[in-house]
Amino acid sequence: MNAEIVYLFAYDIAHEVNLTVVEAAMRGTAAWLDHGRLKDAPQSFPVYRPLTIQMNQVNVEGPHGPLVLSPSVKLFDIGALSVKVRVPVHVSAPSDLSAFRDLQFCDGTTLADAVHVIATQVFQRIRPQLDTPVKALAQPEGYTVYCIPPADLAAGEAAEWLVHNEREIASLLVGETDPARLSRQEVSDTVQHSYSYYQHDLVVIDWDAALVIDTPEDANDTLYVMELANLQLEELKIYDQQLDRVLEKAYIDVARASRPGMFGPRRRVLDELREIKMDLAKVADEISNITKFFGDWHLARVYMGCASRFHLAEWENTVSQKLKALDGLYTMLLHDSNNRVMLWLEVSIVALFILDLFLLVMGKG
Repeated sequence: MNAEIVYLFAYDIAHEVNLTVVEAAMRGTAAWLDHGRLKDAPQSFPVYRPLTIQMNQVNVEGPHGPLVLSPSVKLFDIGALSVKVRVPVHVSAPSDLSAFRDLQFCDGTTLADAVHVIATQVFQRIRPQLDTPVKALAQPEGYTVYCIPPADLAAGEAAEWLVHNEREIASLLVGETDPARLSRQEVSDTVQHSYSYYQHDLVVIDWDAALVIDTPEDANDTLYVMELANLQLEELKIYDQQLDRVLEKAYIDVARASRPGMFGPRRRVLDELREIKMDLAKVADEISNITKFFGDWHLARVYMGCASRFHLAEWENTVSQKLKALDGLYTMLLHDSNNRVMLWLEVSIVALFILDLFLLVMGKG
């Protein structure tokens, strides 16, 4: 059975990326993503297109023989980078694909090590064009997709094939070597997010891996949807962590700025909070906007399956709640500052009134 394993790695690299500037700086080595055959998309539907960089193939010695790695990189204007590595393999049965889940090479290195080198090279090359780049690339968000062409399966609908092989497929997706150990509930939960458009295609989505049965030309857009969802998860995690740091500092700054007579620090904290609040709100909105293009309703279903498995709604809600908390701190400090200004204005008016009376009395005397 000929199959292909696609490994996805999402990195946060900067606050924002001007893709047009990066394309010019790459001098023809980068191109805008060209989508494939969208199954049921309306005509002239707007589609988000990141910048893509095709890297050179790499020959390595895998656990069961030589492998050819075909890496590519996508750059997103939200300040993110995604590395996709395609690895063709030949196995006797779908269950044999589990041996490639955490790919290690004979020299002791791993696929994750090789991908980090690729991502770092691209990051360093485009760093001058980035808005507030990170100091160093952190651990990426990874996802594995097992791709099988329909011709290598038994005749009949792919959905029927899933019914007869769901225990083996569930075992593959959750990383269990013995399918018999899985409970009926675990098998059902693992394969419940399955989607099919034609009789020959099928997508099964789990939280850490997915199975795609489709022709290579049609599977590309499905892989792109999964890549976007994986990227969103990485960005939401990053901004959740950033919000934690911002809120911790904001609580301390607001407490200090609220002390009597602290006019300068209060204004500084207000300016910082306003800028941070606007930046993070913008980024959170842009993270959602990169998937507002699904005119292909089948791909939209696949994306919703990924969003459910990755708990994107919960992550978005967490980020939203922390943004509201940040907004509340800003509003509270702003009101406190305004109240203090009004208090001093009233004190000044009373003082001027008393001074006026004093001068009036002294003038009569």
